[in-house]
Amino acid sequence: MNKTIRRQFKYLLVRLLLKIFSALPRSFCLRLAKALAPVAWHFLPKERDKVLFNLRLIFPEHKDHQALGLDIYRNLALNAVDTVKVSGLPLEELDRLVKVHGLEHFDAAYKTGKGLVAITGHIGCWELMPVWFSRHGYKISVIGKRMYDPRMDGIVLKMRSGQGIQVIDRDTGAKEALKALHSGHALGILIDQDTRVSSVNAEFFGHQAKTPTGAAALAARAGSAVIPMAIQRDSDGIHHLYVRPPLPQSQLTDKEARLKEDVQRQTSAIEELIKQDVTQWVWMHLRWLEKP
Repeated sequence: MNKTIRRQFKYLLVRLLLKIFSALPRSFCLRLAKALAPVAWHFLPKERDKVLFNLRLIFPEHKDHQALGLDIYRNLALNAVDTVKVSGLPLEELDRLVKVHGLEHFDAAYKTGKGLVAITGHIGCWELMPVWFSRHGYKISVIGKRMYDPRMDGIVLKMRSGQGIQVIDRDTGAKEALKALHSGHALGILIDQDTRVSSVNAEFFGHQAKTPTGAAALAARAGSAVIPMAIQRDSDGIHHLYVRPPLPQSQLTDKEARLKEDVQRQTSAIEELIKQDVTQWVWMHLRWLEKP
């Protein structure tokens, strides 16, 4: 199957699933997602092998990496459903399904008017975080990468902007991001993947990983606080949004050393949030310098 056909198939599949998820009750969609997760585990061998490689690298002592990988796929499937089902709910229902812990840390930084950099990772139903804050009246911007398929990119952009969230392009939006911070926005940035942006190596789960510097650089230039955050789904289907206190920022005089220290501190904070439930992170990304 060539690349064009694969992209067309993925696009049509996403459109179909979105229609199904939008039309059917959340409870049914969650059961369907849970049933389909083992199918995806079986029929996507390249992604499965990446998950298993990473799990064996980070948790060599674990007795059953296959079972752990299946739990990861189940959580991904359940959170994919709730990205669609929960985001568009009335505010009262949204608040029933999303519980926020540590909001006082966010509010204290937000009320300074200097903006804040909210760092997070691909943990749980991460798309719900900017939705919750935007729906509660906060000025929210997020930095995101354009997708390989403009049609898929349009779907994601529509979902985010429809919730009042400003979307800033990762590759061309540095000035726009600074403007958002100077305007008092909370700027959400995912820092947990090896991407084609300015990066340094940082220790992550005991191994070196190429890590973006953008969040640290923007916070330093704007004088904004850096707040670690994550959201995780519990066994009852409730999403718990955790807001941590602002991170101390490096006082080193050397610019490169200061940036590296800030990136390491941010990476360690995200690692601690992932450790709360390791099955809710996207382990199919080749995050570390070690590759299969």
